[in-house]
Amino acid sequence: MPNLLNSADIQQHRPTHMGALSGVSNRRLNIVISAWICIALGTSLLLYDNSMFSLSLSAPLSIGGVILLILGLFMSDEDGKTTIRDDSWTPSASIMPDVGRPMFRIDTTLDEPIRTSILCGRCAIIEWVDGKKPSSFTCPSCGTELWFSEEE
Repeated sequence: MPNLLNSADIQQHRPTHMGALSGVSNRRLNIVISAWICIALGTSLLLYDNSMFSLSLSAPLSIGGVILLILGLFMSDEDGKTTIRDDSWTPSASIMPDVGRPMFRIDTTLDEPIRTSILCGRCAIIEWVDGKKPSSFTCPSCGTELWFSEEE
């Protein structure tokens, strides 16, 4: 079973803003939400009071909202996206508490090249393996068998 993270590890790896990990700009979503808010405000102002003043405020607000909505819906998905790959990323090496058996942490990349990092909780050594999680693993530094699967 994988290890448990303490609150310091969780705080250290938490992104600081919505697009921090993926580098995705939320410009399209923000424009569409703003458009719907403009349309709703313009419509509610017009329905609330039929005076010339409310018409002069609600008409430009609603028309601006429709223009923003069309702009946001036809905006390309690639607008504002940046593809940042950090191939040099490694998990933090830290000793994990023993809970009756050795603790370990496994991180596998999702994109090519697929690599797996295995952190031994007893000696805090990180070992990299090409491909997905192996069926069994013994730490080369301390000789502790971290897991063994009889299924494969």
